[in-house]
Amino acid sequence: MRILFAATGSIAIPTLERLNEMGLIKAVLTGPDEKGGRGNKIIEPPVKIRARELGIPFYQPQTLKTEAREYVKTLDCDTLVSFCYGKIFGPKFLSLFERKYNIHPSLLPKYRGCSPLYETIKNQDRKGGISIQEIALSVDSGDILSSMSYSLDGTETLSSLEEKVALLSSDLAFSTFSNLDALHLTAQEGEVSFSRMLKKEDGEVDFFSSASSIHALIRASYPWPKAYTTYKGEKLILSSVSGSGFNLDERCSETPGSVITLDKKRGLKIATGDCYIYVDRLQAPSRKEMDAVSFVNGDKSIIGALLGR
Repeated sequence: MRILFAATGSIAIPTLERLNEMGLIKAVLTGPDEKGGRGNKIIEPPVKIRARELGIPFYQPQTLKTEAREYVKTLDCDTLVSFCYGKIFGPKFLSLFERKYNIHPSLLPKYRGCSPLYETIKNQDRKGGISIQEIALSVDSGDILSSMSYSLDGTETLSSLEEKVALLSSDLAFSTFSNLDALHLTAQEGEVSFSRMLKKEDGEVDFFSSASSIHALIRASYPWPKAYTTYKGEKLILSSVSGSGFNLDERCSETPGSVITLDKKRGLKIATGDCYIYVDRLQAPSRKEMDAVSFVNGDKSIIGALLGR
């Protein structure tokens, strides 16, 4: 195989490294540089940075139209492997390759779309998975070439789960592309569900919800879009929550959103629609993220406050 590896996000880096060690990658297709952060600096895609370090040629088109297709033809790649690339492949682009596969971090057909790991955590799944599928014109609808599953313990954040899935994906890619001739495509089976592009508003916490769902939302939203509530009329980011969301049984009767006390080991004890949660890291507007003890030292009035009002 002569692979064109289409990827942008850091979750794809271990797979890039593994396939490169196998001598399969000929070039990398990645997203364009962007401006952001303080000073509107140029931000390079993580996959581009790693490809350059590995000495792999890379290409960053704004679109996959005629100019990009003509250039990709010159790369002489017969296989397309995509993982967190960020653009949809049209029929003309796909026709450039004999084989085309996509690595997707869910057990398809569950959570087709762009934010499957967020949904995995937010929906309190006990099992997640990774699928390598044939690319089809309809998003994530292609037949499955290989897949694997893993367990969750209710403490995962979006950040930590991405790191775990990044490594597991490289293992699955290695086993799949080492034995490609022995594998067969199978149709997706089961109920289809979708994940969508996230917005900042998706992180808003409703304390009248169950403790387990709030716990999951806080973890699923870190590092972005970040879970938040209101305190003293301003946004308060809830960055981290203690314990496992699968083992919340400390019942409460106070008004949801009430900050009961500070547990120095677990964080701020907050009432929800059924049980308490403990938030151990917070961030106020124009302030750095800090642990709950430091936050209370700087603002003791949060004890007894009613959040979300």
